[in-house]
Amino acid sequence: MTDISPQQTQVTSADGTVIAVTVTGQGRPLVVSPGALCAAQDWQLLADVLAPHMTTYAVDRRGHGASGDSPDFSIEREQEDIAAVLELAGPDAILLGHSYGGLVTLGLALKQSLAGFILYEPPVPLHGPVGGEALAPFEQAVGKGLLDHALTLGLRNFLKLPEEAIEAFRREPVWSVRASMTPTWAREIRAMDAFGDDLERFSLLETPTLLVVGQLSPPWLTDTSRRLQQALPNGRLVEIPGHAHDAYLTDPVAMAEAILPFALNPAA
Repeated sequence: MTDISPQQTQVTSADGTVIAVTVTGQGRPLVVSPGALCAAQDWQLLADVLAPHMTTYAVDRRGHGASGDSPDFSIEREQEDIAAVLELAGPDAILLGHSYGGLVTLGLALKQSLAGFILYEPPVPLHGPVGGEALAPFEQAVGKGLLDHALTLGLRNFLKLPEEAIEAFRREPVWSVRASMTPTWAREIRAMDAFGDDLERFSLLETPTLLVVGQLSPPWLTDTSRRLQQALPNGRLVEIPGHAHDAYLTDPVAMAEAILPFALNPAA
């Protein structure tokens, strides 16, 4: 019997940075590029649901989890990281990018031929800078080691979550894990803002694309995905009812049902 339990491996990116990957399941490969404040472990619930159907390659992006890092950070370096994982996964791999990881995916799709890709609410800055003036107080909090406060500021000012949602999140066990990842968030926010708001550059991208949105996600994110779908010549969109920006955690079965038909046969 094929072992579909999680296995740890790693690849070496173009600049020599070691990138850790958790491989789970059997079948067509699915490479996952996580969002900010997330790592491969956050995708394990979904990987377990997909395991009988797909082999999930969940990435610890540089500076996260078991991966290395480099002072020469840029979204282009992160694209090289994902490209190295895609080479490991094979030519029929589907690439799933969540949030900031979706921007990494979009940038890579312009440079490299893919069998298909899935975008879960990439924060293309169509509504103005994601960071802007909110970056300075956030970085001050991180610099002082006030990571809980930094996370609060980021959720309020970057993601524009309402206060009641932030307070509900604060009561979750994962709060401390997310707070511990805030030191890398500022550089990712800068990369988001530098990504630009030009959707026309994707109009010639013929790669089959699935855009995933949560019914309860912030409107600016869902609006961005819907506009991106219109720009992509081979894009389609699916909404997950009753969930927001993290359905892979809150209901991995619903997430799997949303993406599996496309992931197994993106050309259909």
